[in-house]
Amino acid sequence: MLKSVPSLAHVALIALITLVVAGCNKERSFPVYRENPAPRDALPIVIRVHDAPVDVPVPSVFVTYEIDPLCLPPVNNWEGVQYEPNQHRVEVQAQRLSATEFSSAVFNDGMEVADYYGRGPCTWTPVLVEASFPFIIDGRPIRASVAALFTEIEGGRTFTAYVKRALPPLTTGQSTERTPTEPSSWYEKMPPEKREEYFPIEVSTRIEGASQ
Repeated sequence: MLKSVPSLAHVALIALITLVVAGCNKERSFPVYRENPAPRDALPIVIRVHDAPVDVPVPSVFVTYEIDPLCLPPVNNWEGVQYEPNQHRVEVQAQRLSATEFSSAVFNDGMEVADYYGRGPCTWTPVLVEASFPFIIDGRPIRASVAALFTEIEGGRTFTAYVKRALPPLTTGQSTERTPTEPSSWYEKMPPEKREEYFPIEVSTRIEGASQ
């Protein structure tokens, strides 16, 4: 019995499907965003931890920058998704001032303005300041992180987040456990007896030469 020979249209359809699948699975590559090697527009900040249940380590401090959306290529995929990353996080150094107080400097111009996509120079806006503390409690490491809006800190506001004194893990089984933090708006609604279970972490502008 003779087998039917696939039609030309059938073969072409299979080839087209193969190309589409290969295109979907193709690994996307993006330009490498670069940090400004010589930033100048610094914003000094201070980070304070009050009444912590354990010794307070020096935090890691990060600034998240957002690229000008007009700089990104137009979306041209059927999913309608912008795959090019629109943010980049930069770590800056923190210095200990006391057992519970730390200073750092974050920069408005921490990212390099460059033509990353062939659409002209891409500018960046700082959006978040994050302080992350690698606490140790009862012999186990756990990280507590607070993130403040850059514009609020720059405008002179003090950002405060609250951490449970027991430093409970948000999830278990991860290599680096994290403990949840709560905003001041949430803390203020708590009854006084519950507030005693938390300690605050503050992020604010540091004014050189002034006592705070």
